[in-house]
Amino acid sequence: MAQDLQLALQMQRMDRQLAQLEAEIRGLPKRIAALEAKLDAHQKRLVADQAALTWNQLEIKRLSDATVDAKAKIERLKKQTMQSTTQEQLTAFQHEVAFAEGEIVKNEAESFRLIEASEALAATVRTAEAELAVERENVEKEKVDATARSEADRKKGVKLYRERIQLGKEVPPALLKDYERLRKKHKDGIVVAECTEGLCTSCQMNIRPALLQQIRQYPETIFHCESCLRMLFYNPPISVDGIPSSTQLPT
Repeated sequence: MAQDLQLALQMQRMDRQLAQLEAEIRGLPKRIAALEAKLDAHQKRLVADQAALTWNQLEIKRLSDATVDAKAKIERLKKQTMQSTTQEQLTAFQHEVAFAEGEIVKNEAESFRLIEASEALAATVRTAEAELAVERENVEKEKVDATARSEADRKKGVKLYRERIQLGKEVPPALLKDYERLRKKHKDGIVVAECTEGLCTSCQMNIRPALLQQIRQYPETIFHCESCLRMLFYNPPISVDGIPSSTQLPT
């Protein structure tokens, strides 16, 4: 392989590593935001369960107070019934007593339902509180770990960037200019592509037999894919006995 191609491949490896490190560093705020959003969603569910439990308990108390009031009313009505002087008054008092007794039955039935629901909600709240405490601890640990990884990536990136700058100084200006032009053109960071089985492995387009023959015959020369314009290199296949197979195109 041409020395220039080896330099270009080395720059490509460095640039792709730098791009990956940069993407990981840029992704840190998003990862932390996702962790906090997950924690916030759990917190909101807990608050909703706590609110439902509080409402149930208040409603149970309201129904209990209403039952006490209804029983007191019944006692008053029964006394008034004893003092009624007409059938109309007696009937009216009896109707009010029956209504109050019906309200007591409904209140007690609703209270029983709410008490059962409260017991289930209380268990849910206790579980959610315990899970939230564990999740909060895990999220904080994950945030610390993510920040540490990001800092390690940053340091690694700084070191790699300096090495890449130094390598760029060793590359012939014409090659460096061609490399940088292709790097801007191809967002995947692939500037140097291998050609195998008559294809450019990056764009998957066929390479003309004549061009492939030239690539095989003149390994010290840089050739470009006629489709994507990337630099091409060719690794001759190795036979089972370790001797390179023929570089001639099959007829």
